[in-house]
Amino acid sequence: MMNVDATNNNIVLSNVGMIFPGEQQVEALRDVSFTIRDKEFVSLVGPSGCGKSTLLRLVSGLIAPTTGEISVRSKTPAQAQADVDFGFVFQEPVLFPWLTALENVILPIQILGKRSPVKDQEVIAYARQLLADVELSGFEKHYPEQLSGGMKQRVAIARALIYHPPILLMDEPFGALDEFTRDRLNLLLLHVWEKIRATIIFVTHSITEALFLSDRVVMLSSRPGRVMSIVDVPFERPRTFDVRFTQEFTELTAELRHMLQLREVADDGQP
Repeated sequence: MMNVDATNNNIVLSNVGMIFPGEQQVEALRDVSFTIRDKEFVSLVGPSGCGKSTLLRLVSGLIAPTTGEISVRSKTPAQAQADVDFGFVFQEPVLFPWLTALENVILPIQILGKRSPVKDQEVIAYARQLLADVELSGFEKHYPEQLSGGMKQRVAIARALIYHPPILLMDEPFGALDEFTRDRLNLLLLHVWEKIRATIIFVTHSITEALFLSDRVVMLSSRPGRVMSIVDVPFERPRTFDVRFTQEFTELTAELRHMLQLREVADDGQP
């Protein structure tokens, strides 16, 4: 077992393995260990099928690991889920088409009811503030069909934050967007994160995106996913796109891409 004091970390994974049963069982993860500090922005990067999304499901308590242990704020993932410690943003915004942007944002509060940490009289004002934070002031009464893909995803981000979750889990939230919109939402996410300072676990296939957004990047091998390396991102905050054109950024991007390519070649050669 990993010798880590969970009380000093927000999230601790210790020797976590995940095997999905069936006629042809699939080993998704093997012996994964790392920690995430409070208010840290950590990205998970690796080839398709390496278990990045599975890790989010494990941390959130949606599934239980086959082996190993996970601690979230010194609790089990199931208890953290019951305490509404998580906000989720997925690749698809999953908005209800019959609700306006504002109504979609406040929906989790209505579902949570008494479990919500936000008081009733604060909900509308806070929802409007969140929409302003994601640059959607004036679109509160618009329905999803009236919004672009990037605008829908911004509504999804606001919705995930409406109940002040201390942890935000983001599963390739910008993967389906065009490059221009994706870049803009990267900047917007950093702006919002500087205000809310939640702990973020961000899944992406883009090394450039991971380095631009994160404090650390966890590099995973091909299936079964194992931790290849954990990279400290050296760029100061607040960040602008200028950092992406520096020699240091370019060299680090190339280094991580080369690391993944070498590992994939090595894994392909295994019997």
